[in-house]
Amino acid sequence: MEKSGEFRRGWPVLAAASVGIGLGMSPLPFYTIGVFIPPLLAEFGSEGCDVGFIINALAIYTFGSMAASPIIGIVAEKFGARRVALISIVTFSLSLMAISLNTGSKSLYIVLWLLMAISGVGTLPITFTRPVANWFKSNRGIALGIALITTGVFGALAKYFAQFMVQHSDWRTAYVAVGFLPLIISLPLSLIALRDVDDTPASESAITKFKVPILAISLIGAVGFTGIVVRQVLQSISNNGVRFEYLLPFGYIPLIFLPIVCMLLFKVGTRLPEIKTQANGDAIVLPGMTLGQALCHWRFWVLALCFVPISYAVGAVIPNIEQVLTQSGMGMDEAVGLATLTGLAVLGGRVIGGYLIDRFWAPAVAFFFLASPAIALWMLGHPDVDANTATIAILMIGFGAGVEYDFMAYMVSKYFGMRSYSAIYGSIYSFFGMGAGLGPGIMTNLATGNGIKLVEWETGLLLGKDWQFTLTTAGIILFVSTVPLLFLGRYRYSEEGDLGEALTEAEETVETAHA
Repeated sequence: MEKSGEFRRGWPVLAAASVGIGLGMSPLPFYTIGVFIPPLLAEFGSEGCDVGFIINALAIYTFGSMAASPIIGIVAEKFGARRVALISIVTFSLSLMAISLNTGSKSLYIVLWLLMAISGVGTLPITFTRPVANWFKSNRGIALGIALITTGVFGALAKYFAQFMVQHSDWRTAYVAVGFLPLIISLPLSLIALRDVDDTPASESAITKFKVPILAISLIGAVGFTGIVVRQVLQSISNNGVRFEYLLPFGYIPLIFLPIVCMLLFKVGTRLPEIKTQANGDAIVLPGMTLGQALCHWRFWVLALCFVPISYAVGAVIPNIEQVLTQSGMGMDEAVGLATLTGLAVLGGRVIGGYLIDRFWAPAVAFFFLASPAIALWMLGHPDVDANTATIAILMIGFGAGVEYDFMAYMVSKYFGMRSYSAIYGSIYSFFGMGAGLGPGIMTNLATGNGIKLVEWETGLLLGKDWQFTLTTAGIILFVSTVPLLFLGRYRYSEEGDLGEALTEAEETVETAHA
């Protein structure tokens, strides 16, 4: 398939996957939890609920996603990514709304977040990136980058959306409203256009006949969502004056409407890509390793173990940015505004990183992109950080955060192939989720002097530390943990080598059968 032909054919799949990921479990709870901390403390602080416990919700849902990620990957391989994604969008939306049922009971709080983790894991990139990787080969890196751009875009806008709902209603209504977003915006798009290579093509699907009324739901939802965001941004401008971070949402908003409008105006039923497969009866078997083979390969464990500290160092600071900045003397509106700059940096990291890994060796690009934010963590950790320094640091951190998923997805496809992509990616993602989920709570407790604390278990380690120590240490960890990526070696499933690998593995299968 020619490079230009990939985008002509695959843009509907890419558009649906992009919105599905952007309104999935990865960005929404992660980016918005900082907005919910003040109202939760105000209501439940007298009952023993502190900042550390609230943000440890991310650790709770990490345990659930760690356990469910490999399982959902295997299920996606067996029943298809499309089915898993559609069901998970609904269950994730309902479980996110259910967090509004919190009564201050710590056990109920834990159960609600655990429920969201298990029911929403199918909205992670594990499922959505599989169709994208199958539809795009020559442009796989940039396509994955585009698909994952929306984690920063929707994450940044969701902060404003949640803040408006909290200020003009209450935190319970805010959680219900945020939970509605995937249901009314991403579900219709995925229903119409999210198709893997083994799904019924959109041109042959009866549901595409109802494209206009189905997509109208997404359009109405997007109008309501962005309308509330604009109102909150204008209020922030009124309170704090015109700032760069307040102008960014006006640049993000067209990206929300672009997939919907394109699907309304243009044909979504395009020809399936030509995929090289192995012979196995009537089943489509893509070239690559099985999950069992990958688990026995040293590269799997290098990726899995490196992404634990990487996701801690880069990911844990994002939901804590509001805390870091407000303790430096900034107001909450200003802190939220600066925090939304991560969306711009994530967008840049996704596109630039995706472009580069299509042309250069991905581990080297990953080393540069993921190691450089170490300096930013040190900058942000200073107790007297000002708005200008914070802006630079946040942009650098967001730039690094913008490439984590891209590199992980791309390297899984290049080192292990597409045969069991979702299962292998899901297994590695569970390690990534360990750092990203446990990290925010660990970072908060370290910085507030409480030491390392896992949910309610106090380890007694590193007591009495502050933000400067915590963020500087995270920077060192980040740099050191990216070095092993440079030893991964050449791709096993490169564009030129896929057919050779497939034939070799097919011959080995035949020889085994005759033995």
